[in-house]
Amino acid sequence: MQARRTRAIRPNGEQMEGRLLTAAFPSMRAAMAERAMLRNRPIDPALRTPPRRAPGVTVPGPNGPRTTIGAGFLGNQGPRINRPVAPAPVANVNYGLITITNTTEATITFSVSASTFENGRFYDFTLKAGQSQVYFSRFGGPFDSAPTFQASFDTAERRNAIQLAEVNTVYASTRWVPSDPSLGRPYAIVADAGGLHIVPVS
Repeated sequence: MQARRTRAIRPNGEQMEGRLLTAAFPSMRAAMAERAMLRNRPIDPALRTPPRRAPGVTVPGPNGPRTTIGAGFLGNQGPRINRPVAPAPVANVNYGLITITNTTEATITFSVSASTFENGRFYDFTLKAGQSQVYFSRFGGPFDSAPTFQASFDTAERRNAIQLAEVNTVYASTRWVPSDPSLGRPYAIVADAGGLHIVPVS
């Protein structure tokens, strides 16, 4: 049996890390060769190859035939000085909708408020017998939550407000106004021995 000569590493003569990584990982050899190529690039800018990742626009420049403008992870940003800002397009938003139908035989005046519209301010409305009306408000608040509607038959003091929490959601333009009463979550005004009430309709 032939004895193999052990190989010692001389700290001053060679680097152990480079030798081990190159031997252990075949892909590391390519990475080291690419690094060496980048380190020994030609000094003449005309002979240099453009970098692999060069987002942005290339234009003639003082450093050679081409210079990359706007290179980076954000792409071509262009000059930031005195750049005109285009107006934002009309965006779509979420709306919460309810529909209240007067099922009584009388004309009824009541107040309605939405939690996301003017801090929940009440507004008075009148519905004739059998008439329906849709009420809507944008989603809002810190969590962009659905509006909570309240209705009160006391139009002066707005006491005994009835909470109408369930709404239908519509995603539409900021200039949109609903015209179809069937879009809202249906509620009905009913009269019984205790007075007037608003109940959800299934």
